[in-house]
Amino acid sequence: MTNKQIYFENFDKVENLSYLPLEKKYLRVQFIKTILSYLVLMGLVLLLLLAEGLDHRLMITVCIEFVLLVVLSVNLLLLPKIFANKGFAIREHDITYRSGIIFLSVTSIPFCKIQQVSIRQNPLSRIFGLYVIDIVNGAQLLSEISIPGLTEERASEIKAIIIERMKYENK
Repeated sequence: MTNKQIYFENFDKVENLSYLPLEKKYLRVQFIKTILSYLVLMGLVLLLLLAEGLDHRLMITVCIEFVLLVVLSVNLLLLPKIFANKGFAIREHDITYRSGIIFLSVTSIPFCKIQQVSIRQNPLSRIFGLYVIDIVNGAQLLSEISIPGLTEERASEIKAIIIERMKYENK
């Protein structure tokens, strides 16, 4: 057994991976989900108009609605950039998922640490025929990554690859 020094130049860096993008339909799902969320919030703010003891309730409601409208606009402008940064890569011994624009998050899970792989849908994704693959590992911290915006074929293919690699890695 040896204990040779490891040089960082010899390793593939996670930043240099070629990430596979999510389905373009997932961006539409994100737009719809964001708009629906803000519409619900804006509807709840309208309940302030029913408050009897609140002075200037119309002015407060209009201000809050305006702020929510501005935040919604900014959110909708950022969604394409957020979507463009999401992606995944499968290497020999692990799977990596990247997301975020301000706080970039890159999570890699070695196949030998994966305990469970599942595929699911939510009602909105079902309309667009998209799936989410959940990968659970044995660590306490960051014990799960979810890769959204996949077609059924791609999700099943990824699940099959992970299960096959798990068998190979655990031998």
